[in-house]
Amino acid sequence: LPALADGGFSSLPEHGIIKRRRYSTALEYSIPVFDMNFNSHANFLQEASRLASDGELSNSDAIRLLQMPHSEFEIKEVLRRFANQLSREAKAKLIREVFAPLPEGVDNQRFEPLFEKYHISGKTYTTQDGTVVLNEIHYYNGEMLHFHGECANVEQVCAELAGSGYKPVILNYANGRRTAIAQVWANNLTDTSLRPYTSMFLVIPVAPEDTPTNLAEMPADDNGFSSVLSMLRGSYDASKGIYVNTARLYLARLYDSTKIAIDVGRERMGTDKRPGKTDLKRIGNALDLSITDGFGRVLTQGRLIPTENPQAYLPAIMKAAATAGIVLNPMPPRTEHVFPAVARIGRGPCMSWEWRTDSILKFQPLMGDEVFFGTSAEEGVMLSRWEFVPKVLGHVPNVRGVITGLPESPTIDLSAKQSTNDLSDTSIATAEQCVSRLLLPVTSMAASVPVRYWRRN
Repeated sequence: LPALADGGFSSLPEHGIIKRRRYSTALEYSIPVFDMNFNSHANFLQEASRLASDGELSNSDAIRLLQMPHSEFEIKEVLRRFANQLSREAKAKLIREVFAPLPEGVDNQRFEPLFEKYHISGKTYTTQDGTVVLNEIHYYNGEMLHFHGECANVEQVCAELAGSGYKPVILNYANGRRTAIAQVWANNLTDTSLRPYTSMFLVIPVAPEDTPTNLAEMPADDNGFSSVLSMLRGSYDASKGIYVNTARLYLARLYDSTKIAIDVGRERMGTDKRPGKTDLKRIGNALDLSITDGFGRVLTQGRLIPTENPQAYLPAIMKAAATAGIVLNPMPPRTEHVFPAVARIGRGPCMSWEWRTDSILKFQPLMGDEVFFGTSAEEGVMLSRWEFVPKVLGHVPNVRGVITGLPESPTIDLSAKQSTNDLSDTSIATAEQCVSRLLLPVTSMAASVPVRYWRRN
């Protein structure tokens, strides 16, 4: 067996995952069996041969192939047979399909203009535990809920930011009350370059400490919509079709449901990611939400009914903007929105990058007891300490986005013409669920805090 040549290591394809296994004797080696339709296999490779007959398999040829039924084996076979005829872009798309196959039952948005502009390069990144992932971080499909709100305890929010070089965006009310804007994001990411996972973000819109007061603070309206303005005040370049947000998004704490998402976030983005789970299920016209940390402690629960007419709340947003002295001009569909972001782990140095998306948030007020937050999780203690009150729901039913501005640290360029790597020695990331009790020992603070809930006033 070829595996004997590397001293007892075997690379065996298993359910679309490449692993390396050690066996003590040759008798223990197993031969991979591919469960496939051979007619489909022949058709796929015949089509690849036909498309390559002019001497090149181009980007559009790769898109055509990937829209046909295919298996991981077939993709690898095309990469092997036509290595010298594949264009760089075509090879990168096929490599992406090996690392992150399109999930079953998910609409394919991988060929949308945003992902062609910020395309997969074919380069890879190796995590500290040796797992190889694609260099780019793309979000092809999913659903997001953003809870926009205000924190009455500005001092505690500032304490969270101490030493970062940033200060919170402040709302000033006519009666002298001051609040800091904060957000909680709940994300069900059904198709990404890191494979599917769920996540939660605690976000503080911030400005550099030396930002003039008129740009870091704004007058607040009593209608409750002022907290969304930190996502709407920015500059728009019509010639490029790009909007750039003024406030930066400081990611204070995050949950992810897979180990690879946590590892990549902590190593490459500087985000303080912990194990956790976001359940977002549609029941009729309602969305049932539950966010728990790695110990199963509840952070957020609720049942929400997204509005069918988000334009109905546009006058309220315009009124809040007018109170703050902000002019909101309409932008064309598919405008690229850029949100600069910063993050750090503990009191470590901040890392900066950008979240780019062409998906639009649909805003509506939070009503009654639609959502509540618990203090059994450490992040719930943080929100309680900030005196966070959610006021507006932002809903993205069909999210698309990319992360840019990450430090370059690829390990190997698999799309290069000279690359002969056939992926057989690559330990590819899988959607491995986190064993959080091994990764996150409970802190004495969290262990001593009783469970309690608060609701929006």
